Amino acid sequence: MCHTPSSAYRRWAYHYREFSLLPNFECHISVAALISAVSVAAGAAVFGWDNTTSSLAFVAGLSGGLIPDLDHDKSKPLRLSGAVVGLGVAVAAVGFVSSTGEFLNRPWPPMSTVLAGLGAFFLFNTIFVQILKTRTKHRGLFHSLAVPFLYGGLWAVALASTGGKTIMAVWLLGVIGVLTHLVLDCGKSFSFNPLKLATEDISASTRLWILTALINFLAFTRFSLP
Repeated sequence: MCHTPSSAYRRWAYHYREFSLLPNFECHISVAALISAVSVAAGAAVFGWDNTTSSLAFVAGLSGGLIPDLDHDKSKPLRLSGAVVGLGVAVAAVGFVSSTGEFLNRPWPPMSTVLAGLGAFFLFNTIFVQILKTRTKHRGLFHSLAVPFLYGGLWAVALASTGGKTIMAVWLLGVIGVLTHLVLDCGKSFSFNPLKLATEDISASTRLWILTALINFLAFTRFSLP
């Protein structure tokens, strides 16, 4: 008598096939988490990173593993990043309208403050997501070799006031995190040859590399100052 595979086995086989043929969200975040954890452990052992530096570096590496898929219209990283942007603006809006000031007759009543926060969240979440959906192409510019260094540079600039050790840690893990994604996708869209662009838009790619160079110059100029 022939037995058909159980539903659990079929689900496992499906996910295994998807994992092996094309890296998905679970694959990217798992690999980024593993590589980031190993890198942070090595940094703590070799360079003496403290808990704060290690935590920030791990977040930079883990999130970096998802960054290239911001150009996928239906990806989880795009939805998550939109929610983060919306939440950040909402918190800022609530803080502003609940503070005291003559402009806009602040502070606002509690209900108006809540509505302002919700409105800011949905508005900026929608704007951010729609900009990426309309201005990017999956496995295009976001899979350029410039992106790891741009992402690491943005982390370094954002944490410029925390000290050189933290700046170097978040820069390094940011670069490593994005690279894990690009390497996993290399069969589809990525080449280690920096002259092979991830997009046919030479103008856009050139602007991306210039922005990357400027961000990293700013980060390491700040890092080198006493």
